[in-house]
Amino acid sequence: MLTIPSRLFLRLGLSLLVLCASTQSFAANYPLELVSPRAVGTTPVSGNSAITAGNRIFKAYPGIEYNIRAVVIGGAYPYTFSLSGAPAGMTINPQTGEIRWPNAAGTTVTPTITVTDTEGTQRSSPWTITVTTSGFRFIDSVNGSTSGNGSINSPHRALETMVSSSAVGEIVYFRNGVYSPLAMRRGSVGTPWERVEVENNQANIWIAYPGEAPILDFGFNSAGGEPGVIVRFPMTNLYVDGLETRNSRIIGFQVDRGSYGVFRRLRMHDHNMIRANLDGTNASFIMTLGGQAGDWCQYLAIQNNEFYNMPADMALKIYQQWKMVIENNTMRDGFFGTELKADMPQFTYRANTHLRLTGRAIGGNMHENSTTGEINFNLVNSPAGQAALDINQDGMAGRIDIYRNTLMGPVWLRSTDAADGPFRFYDNVIISSDSGTPSGSRIYNMGAVDQSRIMISNNLTGAPGGGIVDASGLLTSGYAQYRGVRGHELANVTRPRPPTSVSAQ
Repeated sequence: MLTIPSRLFLRLGLSLLVLCASTQSFAANYPLELVSPRAVGTTPVSGNSAITAGNRIFKAYPGIEYNIRAVVIGGAYPYTFSLSGAPAGMTINPQTGEIRWPNAAGTTVTPTITVTDTEGTQRSSPWTITVTTSGFRFIDSVNGSTSGNGSINSPHRALETMVSSSAVGEIVYFRNGVYSPLAMRRGSVGTPWERVEVENNQANIWIAYPGEAPILDFGFNSAGGEPGVIVRFPMTNLYVDGLETRNSRIIGFQVDRGSYGVFRRLRMHDHNMIRANLDGTNASFIMTLGGQAGDWCQYLAIQNNEFYNMPADMALKIYQQWKMVIENNTMRDGFFGTELKADMPQFTYRANTHLRLTGRAIGGNMHENSTTGEINFNLVNSPAGQAALDINQDGMAGRIDIYRNTLMGPVWLRSTDAADGPFRFYDNVIISSDSGTPSGSRIYNMGAVDQSRIMISNNLTGAPGGGIVDASGLLTSGYAQYRGVRGHELANVTRPRPPTSVSAQ
């Protein structure tokens, strides 16, 4: 955990920001940081929490694919990734930073990762992977045994047995089958909060066995009976990867304080909270917790997940995260997408896709002026939703940069006074039936707004049906020259002058 007075943080953070002329590209808003992988005991910035030996990145099981993804914040996105000193068979996706080693072998290897942003800034770090059978467990709900010891040849069968016999830092592989947390120890009992606990001394690294599709069933029964449970994890070195979940209610996964947590490649669906009866319960597939204001969890990454069928709820509910990144997730066919709630210095909300949502796609209270960060390269294609983007809901947020997004639907900016923001909207594609303030900006001011705290430049805007984007949210051929310079699409093209048929602020 990191504690810094909020006002001091804001002064330090704002001193790092570079403002350019409105007719040019903006430089990086924050320094480039390679969060993971990195060497044991090191940190992206001196004084922050260091990554520890219990992190998932430092171990591989012989013959089983080792698969992680780099976590990077700041700098000028998109990034390019490379490896040096890698063992035979290890590769990295140069665009995403996904590292694969299909057949881990040997004893120890020490590759080095390098990330380069579009301004040419680089960060590199070696990290050592130990190839061992020690510190791994296996669970198999089909072929496991109630007396299994958790080895690859004698897997556990039940989730509660695995959890109770595991130790922090162990990596658990889930084989095909359905797993129920209903018999795990409950930290709270009663409606609506039925919560099961993964303790601080138990394994919180849960990974789908490569090529298999295990299912975690939270147990909600809409016809009555078992109300379903929340699974709460400690966040330090949390790594939940590749699982499918279903039948969650109120909250699926909840995390409590720590650093270097990862939720990755999850497929979470069928969330069944009834909002009218349980208002204020932070209903979501994933909810984060922290300490008091200014006491933050560090370096959480939520990457490459799919969230769908949450008719009354949302995908993510975020509190008290510092330097968190949420990227490359899909949220579809539900109510809200992500709620950025409170006390989140330097958050990054990047390259996520939002489809057919009836509520807000990107929003939240943004309560406290320590909430600062970037919303960039996202696609929102929910023209029938409440809002594609809802900023400064409680009229208290700090600086937020909103750039290179494609926003199809209303864009709301709430009551903004001299103490809020500034809010910078630039290089977006905004398609909305509301002309906005100023006219043509397509950004609708809700309540009294101090326009000096709003900076709007280089956006490509228009009304629905105006032919700027197609039904998928991609720029049409008539606006192809804007690919790579306006909206979420990536391309290497020269910035043109805007056409006269649409407004550009």
